[in-house]
Amino acid sequence: MIPVLVSFSFKNVFSFKDAQNLSLEISPLKKDEILSGNVISSRDNRLLKSVLVYGANASGKTNLIKAIDWFKKIVLSSYSTLDHNILEGIIPFLLDTTSLKTPTEFEVIFIEDNIKYRYGISIFNGEIIEEWLYYTQTRETMLFLREYQSVEYNMTKFGEAKLFIRPAKGLEKKWVLEKTASHIPFVSVLAFFQGVHSLNVTKFFTKIHAISGIEDENLGAYTFNLLKEDSEFYDWTLNILKDFNIVELVINEEKLFSQEISLPDSNNVNLEQKIKFPHNIDISRIDVRVKKHLNDSEKMIEMPLDWESSGTRKIIHLLGPMYDTMRKGNILFIDEFDSKFHTLLSKHIFKIFHKNCKNAQLVANVQDTHLMDTKLFRRDQIWFVHKEAIEQDSQLYSLAEYKNAIKESYSQDYLQGDFDAIPLFGSINDIENLMVE
Repeated sequence: MIPVLVSFSFKNVFSFKDAQNLSLEISPLKKDEILSGNVISSRDNRLLKSVLVYGANASGKTNLIKAIDWFKKIVLSSYSTLDHNILEGIIPFLLDTTSLKTPTEFEVIFIEDNIKYRYGISIFNGEIIEEWLYYTQTRETMLFLREYQSVEYNMTKFGEAKLFIRPAKGLEKKWVLEKTASHIPFVSVLAFFQGVHSLNVTKFFTKIHAISGIEDENLGAYTFNLLKEDSEFYDWTLNILKDFNIVELVINEEKLFSQEISLPDSNNVNLEQKIKFPHNIDISRIDVRVKKHLNDSEKMIEMPLDWESSGTRKIIHLLGPMYDTMRKGNILFIDEFDSKFHTLLSKHIFKIFHKNCKNAQLVANVQDTHLMDTKLFRRDQIWFVHKEAIEQDSQLYSLAEYKNAIKESYSQDYLQGDFDAIPLFGSINDIENLMVE
């Protein structure tokens, strides 16, 4: 069964003070039962393929993506960087004194290997104070529950923990963690040693990817390498780019520097160092050119990709991660997705995603209100991040929480302030009042 994200919950991190929950479960309301092509069925769950997140500048949209990316980093990288405490990089909500004394929490509910899991972690002062893993087959069952360095575990269902615990003196059914530092997730240690359930947790986190739609130039190299190596992706890309009058992409790799390096013959250099030592240093540059038809004729003109518009370059750069996401069934978070994009181009990309992805999921931070179109998105696919004026904390919620009727578009309602999550102006009328006549 396909691996999918069911929900992501978090508390006291960055601009979010109170507990928040991003759910990809569909709305239970009958009126929201539209656009079935935007829905994934997994086990007994019906989940959304995509989510749009709206909000004013500095409202916390980027922090939502940072939160899931940090959770991934904690689970996948803590054990490989034992000399560095990753948890110390977590920033709680800083604008009140209570939050500074309160743990930061993360939790995901997901499906991996046809099993529904709930995994979470609570962090304070660079230490894990709680960690938990539950799974559901017929009903939810605890696999382990950690409190600081003590742990309870399910002896029949979670035998992978046995080699990494010892009995706690004087405490029945309590054990103490071994070979697990206070800043290392227990699940990460067990996954390293091939624990079945723990591996499912870490496998799921490897499917989560976060990118910025502003820093799209950084994605170029990935996409260009994929274009060189994957003929199916190349053909798929050209099929999309034909609407831009691009009929061919010419990709050349130019070596700028190459040097063979000899390892000094020394008794002080061990075998491991010899294996790891780079024998060659290569620095290269990828040059991408586009071919177009000249004046509707069969003649072709070739020009550098840099001559294309920033929007055209961005769509090419994004196609690599999006294709990879759809092909592998990953979960992709994109910040500032629609930056440099015309509305119709953004809609076109989402149509491609909804049509071609079978089990992938996309969460995109956007500003373009024309995307609030019920011909393309359901109400439960539209989310908001709103920053409270007084408390200055961010809040996350869905359009499906509002008791409104299905409309063709919610753009005007949003701009009028009906859902909050807009700039400091109370509504679009306030902005108009500031205009000079």
